[in-house]
Amino acid sequence: MTPPPGPGAAAPTRAPLPLLLLLYAIPFAAAAVTPMSDLQGGPQGDVGLYLEKATQVLRGLAPYRDFPLEYPPFALVPMVVPLAIWPFGPPTLNVYAWLFAGQMAVLLVALGLVLGRIVRLRATWPAGSDDAAADPAADLRAEQRRVGIRLLILAAGASLALTWRFDLFPVLLAAVGLWAALEHRPVAAGAAIGAGILAKLFPLVLAPAVAVAWLVPRDRFQLARFAAFAGVVVIGGMLPFVALAGYDAFGFVGYQAERGLQIESVGGGLVLLSGLMTGEPVQLVSRFSAWEVSGGLTDGLLALTPIAVLGGFVALALLGWPRTRADATRHGAVAPATIVTLSTGAILVLVLTSKVFSIQYVVWLVPFVALLPGRKFWLAAAAVALTIPIHPVLYEALVDQEALPILVLNLRNALLTALLGWMLWDLARPAGLEPTTFRSAT
Repeated sequence: MTPPPGPGAAAPTRAPLPLLLLLYAIPFAAAAVTPMSDLQGGPQGDVGLYLEKATQVLRGLAPYRDFPLEYPPFALVPMVVPLAIWPFGPPTLNVYAWLFAGQMAVLLVALGLVLGRIVRLRATWPAGSDDAAADPAADLRAEQRRVGIRLLILAAGASLALTWRFDLFPVLLAAVGLWAALEHRPVAAGAAIGAGILAKLFPLVLAPAVAVAWLVPRDRFQLARFAAFAGVVVIGGMLPFVALAGYDAFGFVGYQAERGLQIESVGGGLVLLSGLMTGEPVQLVSRFSAWEVSGGLTDGLLALTPIAVLGGFVALALLGWPRTRADATRHGAVAPATIVTLSTGAILVLVLTSKVFSIQYVVWLVPFVALLPGRKFWLAAAAVALTIPIHPVLYEALVDQEALPILVLNLRNALLTALLGWMLWDLARPAGLEPTTFRSAT
């Protein structure tokens, strides 16, 4: 059986109220500085699409059958909630936008509280391990404050993506799944990961990372519970929509599969950079409400994409497995730092090898990189800070293939690639020599 964290090792702590208030204010600040024109078909026009989908749901129309939806069904939750709670009739786009921003503010505060609980687990880790704290209460308060400040920095850097996209909802579910796994609660972990998959698919890559909490100690019963509840949520959540729309309920899978090489992806950035260096502009197409690159180099990169995805996850597994085994041998369980590192690496591999790297993808990274040690965090923060300069500030210039936005885009992608390489290198080092995800007691 997987040993639970030692009881009573962590002193109760209160969430730092000023940090929570600042987190709560970020989406409202973003809403205050966003022009209305940006919401009406501009760079933040997704909000108008969310209002349209929510209105159709509340009219009794069925997604996938009566109107198209390019996302899994639980994506409708953050779209519908702002409209459902408004008691004064159909809201205008401006009112809906403020309600949506308020919802994101609540989710961001909840994410901060979840990260605080994850940090607290360090104090319950067995004494003498790399994750143990010499002075649990004082060190715990300092680390929670530090992670809270990091979350605040990242949220500010990704404020537009965080406010005007619904991705904070599946991100919160993914973070809850991670927290539940570290708490050795397989049912809650499976349910949260399953719900996250039904909101935006990407939490699927976290399932193997959190499953090592039970896989490595060979706790087959708890591992089966995790897998079963994740499966029950996913299958149970899809069944009503399959009953209504048949195979069309899986249209979002085909939508993602048919997309080309999006302009902000790693491959898209390299194609633009090649065109800039050769002086031959790249042909762009817009088939999926986003600009995609095309041409000979694009075809080659698209062919390499599945290989890159598979290679990235295989490398993460091959380097992470010995580390998890070393943790289990020394402590009887996998260290929280290792699980968080594997989870962060899985998200990075997905983002960097994907055909698409939209503005909201940086939101997926926010809670995980907030837990990274100092230099890795600042490298990630620099990459996240380049999000707003790329989209929306320089986006039109990027489409026009001007030099500055192409260089900024490739710099952002290079920083995240370097971060992934750094994390893989640390996993390859002998256990005990690598910097831990949380501050080391030494």
